[in-house]
This record gives sequence, structure tokens and C-alpha cells, in this order.
Amino acid sequence: MMKFAAVFVAALSTLAFGQAKQNADLIVSGGIVVSMNGPRTIYSDGSVAVRGDSIVAVGQREEVESKYQSTQVIHAQGRLVLPGFINGHTHVPMTLFRGLHDDVTLNEWLYKYIFPAEAKNVNEEFVRWGTRLAAAEQIRSGVTTFADMYYFEDAVAEETKAAGMRGVLGETFIDFPAPDNKSNVEMMAYTEKFLKRWQGDPLIHAAPAPHSIYTCSKKTIQDASELAKKYHAPLLMHVSEMKKELED
Repeated sequence: MMKFAAVFVAALSTLAFGQAKQNADLIVSGGIVVSMNGPRTIYSDGSVAVRGDSIVAVGQREEVESKYQSTQVIHAQGRLVLPGFINGHTHVPMTLFRGLHDDVTLNEWLYKYIFPAEAKNVNEEFVRWGTRLAAAEQIRSGVTTFADMYYFEDAVAEETKAAGMRGVLGETFIDFPAPDNKSNVEMMAYTEKFLKRWQGDPLIHAAPAPHSIYTCSKKTIQDASELAKKYHAPLLMHVSEMKKELED
């Protein structure tokens, strides 16, 4: 009887003071929250509640925090809280080539400086360290998702996932021996294995990535397109980068 009475009193307390709060793993409290709802509402005194890998509530601070509680709270008063930025085009391992050469045309930069430097220096270890550095810099700048094209893209995917970022990651197709694949046969086999491995991953979206019309034959681009269709993957490619490309 005493146990029943205690339960009854607890139930009355819940009715009197509102529903019990749900637990969240993190609450960002009190910032200027820029939402991504239809009207793009901005909450001047907002909060965001996170559970696991999902945002479970966005809104006015009083409303969100009347429903959710957490032992981890970031007090964001006077700060802007907004969705992570998306970097739409990167070659993240090339962070290690930063400053190699400036003030030349893209065509000269590629053929005189970058392609020779890649042939001499790029291997899987280079790619991993460049990706780690780029991930750290992007996270610090508020970037949470990026699209990439490079070599050893399976290693890029592993490092991206380890950093907790999202990536649309393209394995480069190119019509000369690349650092990771020395022939088109190797390139096709590597890319298909890469696409198979990451299918369905919540963070990594693998893709074939023909470099450009000036480094890939029509057949190479078509082969990449067929792989993309086969695995329902995106296709990444440079287009209309320079005047020479449009004139040729």
C-alpha cells in the first residue's frame, strides 16, 4: 500500500509540474540559433538539444529546455549557433602542397608544378597526414561536410570518418599513371572496390571522379559514369575551370 501511495504521489507531481524532461547528450543553450526549417527561423535566445548523432530539438531556449536536460551544456550566450558549413570542392591531402607556387595560370601550375610534385611525393601516408591536417582546419572553421577528389581516396575516407566528418569523396580518374593506380585497369578495379566498401555508410559517400576533359578521354569519363550509375553514386569532375579549357 505504501509503494502504491508513493507511485501515486509521483504521478500527481508529474501532472502538477509538467511532463518529466527527456535526457539529451548535449544542449547548446542561449545562443542566436539559425535554424534550417522552412522559413529559416532565427531564435534570438535559442537552444539546440542533441541525442546520439541526431538533433532532437531546435527552438526558443525556454521551450527546448523545458523538455530536455543534459549533464553537458554549452552556454552560447552572445554567440551564433548555425548548421555546419559545407566545403563544396577540395583536394584535402594537397594541404601539404600549400604555397608550392603562386601567380601562374592553372595550366602551368598543374603541368609544371603540381603533377610533377604529386608523382614524386604522393603515397598513402602523405594522403593520410594531409587529410588529418585538412580535417582539423575545416572543423576549426565550422566545416562539417566536404566534397573531395584525390588519390588513395579510400584512405581519405578512413581519416574523414575517424574525424567525425561527412565526405562526398571521389577517387580520381586520369589518363596517365597516378600515384595510386598506374593504369586504367587498376584505376577501375580500385574505384569499384572503394565504392562497394563505403555503400550505405552514414558519413562517407564514395564516388568516381574523372579529373577533367583535358586529362581524361571520352572513354575514361564514360567508364566513370557507368560505375557511378552501377552503384548509385555521385560523379565528381572539374568543369570550365579556365579559358584554355573552353577554347580547346
